[in-house]
Amino acid sequence: MSVGPRSDSRDISFQESVGGNEQMPTEPIQIYIVDDEPAVCTAYARLVRSAKMKPRTFCSVADFLSSDFSDENACVISDVAMPGTSGLELPSLLARDGHRLPVIFITAHDTPETRELAQRAGAAAYFRKPVDDQALLDAIAWALANSPQSPR
Repeated sequence: MSVGPRSDSRDISFQESVGGNEQMPTEPIQIYIVDDEPAVCTAYARLVRSAKMKPRTFCSVADFLSSDFSDENACVISDVAMPGTSGLELPSLLARDGHRLPVIFITAHDTPETRELAQRAGAAAYFRKPVDDQALLDAIAWALANSPQSPR
């Protein structure tokens, strides 16, 4: 189940995937990557960098929440299952502190219950590992275009 956009096999750039009428933000797009596996963080950071976005990686939800982050022009990619605070708790923790960042969930342990919990948490998108690169870039574009922070 994907809560966000569906991807086809076309090789399109991030800018094209946003669509014709939406404005591309002038500030660099910041992608916060939260995953307890360093290799996964590195892979997503490389992908994000290749699409001209700025990645920042964190090994836990607590590390991310204690960092200096901005809601502007930003999106979170979070693993679901991590030691400590679950990625599924992230949207409510952000909202509690007045943040409105879209969160894309990724998991290696997909279950119907996890999908439902992610949807209830307000997931911008939900993917099973391994994630198709273009599908993830499309989900980021969709999340940013539909974010409460995006210009309408």
